[in-house]
Amino acid sequence: MSRSRRWRTVVERTPRPGRGLLVTVGLLAAILAASFIAACGGSAASSDPLAGYWLGGDDAKPILVHIVKDGDAHSVGVNPDMPLPVTAEGDSLVADTHAVDMTFAPGADDTLTVTVGGQAVAKERVLTLKRVDETQYGDAAVASGVAAIRSGLEMWLGGGGKTYPPAGEVSPSGALGEMVVPWPTNMFSGQPMQPGENKGDYTYTVTDDGKQYEIVGHLSDGSTVK
Repeated sequence: MSRSRRWRTVVERTPRPGRGLLVTVGLLAAILAASFIAACGGSAASSDPLAGYWLGGDDAKPILVHIVKDGDAHSVGVNPDMPLPVTAEGDSLVADTHAVDMTFAPGADDTLTVTVGGQAVAKERVLTLKRVDETQYGDAAVASGVAAIRSGLEMWLGGGGKTYPPAGEVSPSGALGEMVVPWPTNMFSGQPMQPGENKGDYTYTVTDDGKQYEIVGHLSDGSTVK
């Protein structure tokens, strides 16, 4: 899946509450919020036990990890493609973010074990992620992206907005795009999620009085997720 630069459109601006407020959808937030690990159907095992697409958490707060092996090195993207620097220690990969330590290790039955500890974590947690295929990972990223946009919409109100934003502002180049950082990625296109009905994108509608909204993400099979 390749990355492309973001396109920008000119939209009519409305007052922007909480401009400095950022929403970062990272692996740690999902891990600390997840209450259980969901079992998902997997694909065939890679020749490298760490490499592949991995999914855990629950439907509301999925944990997504993509590990790629290039020669002797590994690169890790999380939720769904945020780069996470790691170093190899034995057969594991370790990410040290100062306050949080994360270790990725091969688990039993072709799973990925994620151990989370460090100063910011009250109690060390050990999570098990299931191997999934590229399409399953892309669909999970849609759900994760919709959740991130929803969080931004609630923060819009929390930052002083009296109504939900118009549709033109709920986009990577709109006012909400300046609050939700990073803006979620459509893993099918490699671009930021856009308004529209293409797989990996979303449809956002708001009532005339701005008091209620609906947002759905479009999955690979044509169905939607809220």
